[in-house]
Amino acid sequence: MDFTSGGTDEPRLDAAAMAQLDLGNNVWGSLTGTVSAQSAAELFSRAGWRVRRSSRTEFQVENECAELELAPLEPVVFSGFVDPNRITDLLGALSGMGLPFSVEFEDLEGREHIFRSADQRD
Repeated sequence: MDFTSGGTDEPRLDAAAMAQLDLGNNVWGSLTGTVSAQSAAELFSRAGWRVRRSSRTEFQVENECAELELAPLEPVVFSGFVDPNRITDLLGALSGMGLPFSVEFEDLEGREHIFRSADQRD
């Protein structure tokens, strides 16, 4: 699959998420079972997320509640924004795509939460 900087036509952040966007980056993590940022972007695209190439090797993925930047490290890492009221939607989406993950999330009170897929260990 080839992605452009213009992105695909899938959904963008909705009004509820846009209202929280001034919080800035509040989610970070890794996709440990993913071979490359390109293959991760393809999985997000197949799951209905908007995907755009943000550099030669990095991708931005977005849906109604989250906007993430995928970086081609080993493992693939991401950072970005998720509507704080819908972190479970993001976790469910990652699980639904079959992506092993580790996610760090900062809530509205500034507390950090760590979530791991069932196949992740400390």
